[in-house]
Amino acid sequence: MVAVEAARMSDKGVAVLRILLIAAIWWKICSMPDSKIDPTQCDIPTNSAELIEQVASVDLEDTQEMPIVPSPSDKPAKPEILIFVSKTCPPCEKWKRCEMQRFLDAGWSVGIIEVHRYPITPRFEINANGKQIDHVGYLTFEQAKELAK
Repeated sequence: MVAVEAARMSDKGVAVLRILLIAAIWWKICSMPDSKIDPTQCDIPTNSAELIEQVASVDLEDTQEMPIVPSPSDKPAKPEILIFVSKTCPPCEKWKRCEMQRFLDAGWSVGIIEVHRYPITPRFEINANGKQIDHVGYLTFEQAKELAK
């Protein structure tokens, strides 16, 4: 019985030593410096005189003038309307059927938001001419245009 216990303890000790040996070998491999990295893999000259020569060789008069391209923010932003709806909202469904296409035809961006924190719907958020307007209740296209002025 004692011999069996000694053999088990011996097996456990061997297993622990194996794990420690594997961990030490792994640590040694991972902590070695990577000597395979080529220090010249970049195209940056290491000699400062060579770098100065390259910079001095650029002729600024040969460069072509780049055309000025207008930024998207230079264009007037098109008006945007967001409608916050709920599943059981007949006015919301009517607005989508009757009014939404009028906004789209007039060039407005339209967003329908179904997940929100508002208990009363329909609720609208209009972003036009740099201002934001909130409206609760049904909203026609004509009313929205007036609010956006």
